[in-house]
Amino acid sequence: MNQNVILLAGLPGCGKTTHLCQMHRDGWLVFDDYKAEAVDDCSAFRKSRKFGALVSALRDGLKCAVADIDFCKTESRAEAESVLFVEVPGVKLRWRFFENSPSACEANIRSRNRSSLPNDLEKLHKYSLLYRIPLGAEVLPVWQLGTGE
Repeated sequence: MNQNVILLAGLPGCGKTTHLCQMHRDGWLVFDDYKAEAVDDCSAFRKSRKFGALVSALRDGLKCAVADIDFCKTESRAEAESVLFVEVPGVKLRWRFFENSPSACEANIRSRNRSSLPNDLEKLHKYSLLYRIPLGAEVLPVWQLGTGE
């Protein structure tokens, strides 16, 4: 079986959801905000309410894309990899990272003009300090709100 999963890491406002929408149009099963509303508000990869559906889809050979802000943390990425390798032997896993550009992300967050603005800016500050993109990783530019790029 040829399972594929792309995991997306990036700061708030970088374009993860926009990128996932394109992937969905290209036939990928998308799991955005993967850890949102997790069981017991736990950040463990297995505690996501989407975990069973993701593992089942991968075992069925579907192409899956998974994104969560928590993937900005190195340890969160390592945990996701280890869990997926155990649950879906032979899974082909790839990471895509959005560039670490807090100023561009902040501009996008402010342009969205959502009620979540203060929370989004707080998360941006918190995660930008933790975000490390590994050498040799596939890196995407921050999406520019209003330009479609």
